[in-house]
Amino acid sequence: MRYPSFLSVIILLLWQHNAGAQGCSDAGFCSIGNLASHGQQTLGAQQRSLKLLLPAGVGDEAVFVFTPGLEYTQKLNNHWAVQGKITANYASGNLGSAFGAGDVILSGTYSLAPQKIWKHSVTLGVKLPLNQSNLKEGGRSLPMQYQSSLGTVDFIAGFSLASDRWQFAAGYQQPLTGANRNSFLPQYWSKPEAAAYPASNDFNRRGDVLVRTAYSFQRIRKASLDVGLLGIYHLGEDSYIDGNIQNSAIAIKGSSGLTLNATALLRVPLGTRWELGLTGAVPLVVRDVRPDGLTRRFVVAPQISYSF
Repeated sequence: MRYPSFLSVIILLLWQHNAGAQGCSDAGFCSIGNLASHGQQTLGAQQRSLKLLLPAGVGDEAVFVFTPGLEYTQKLNNHWAVQGKITANYASGNLGSAFGAGDVILSGTYSLAPQKIWKHSVTLGVKLPLNQSNLKEGGRSLPMQYQSSLGTVDFIAGFSLASDRWQFAAGYQQPLTGANRNSFLPQYWSKPEAAAYPASNDFNRRGDVLVRTAYSFQRIRKASLDVGLLGIYHLGEDSYIDGNIQNSAIAIKGSSGLTLNATALLRVPLGTRWELGLTGAVPLVVRDVRPDGLTRRFVVAPQISYSF
């Protein structure tokens, strides 16, 4: 199998597909600790790794989004590993552009005593916002599609069962701080394009449950390819407040439910310490409405890591 050709097909499908993917890496929990594709097994015999993340994509209303990040992983012993990640975000679309700091995500992973084939691990983490999700253009709050953070403190938990080839993982992410400080309401914009974006004033986002299954193909010329399915179930309807209608929360119909993506991750070692990676995803099932701004109709996520 020619891995680059396989991933090129996935990227082409992403470009042409009309539906949107969950954009889970923005929410935080599908790319940390043991919830990432084959988790921290990629660290190998090294004790530490530093990874540069460079995902770019196109979201709802053709908003271009670039979300660079820096991730550090440290093995403490045979059982414990800790990880920290910091992100930023640039977004540009028909309402303007915005750049801001994103989130700090901290996690710890505990690996249970390994069986002959299978490894069990548990991850606990927290996502800390670096802004209140209220970046503005011309003094007016931008929709969530332009925001660099969801603006909430989130609790994250995950469990993974993995072998050299297979991975099965489940995770949970729950916002803890209620509504963020976003104040976007379409009627306060003079641009007619604003009407296409969901209102998100005092946006209150519900939690998510994640289920991942992945299979890692044998290495050819030291490269490896992980393919799998990533399901994310949004546990309830998000809400916002519009004082022109009522002062209590207004549920956003269609914002709960399942998103299902087919995923692929190509990893190419460059010597014993450096590694290049490229991630792709194809949406198979999407929620009717995704007011959190995490939709990606097209995404390419290159990464480079150094282990030491």
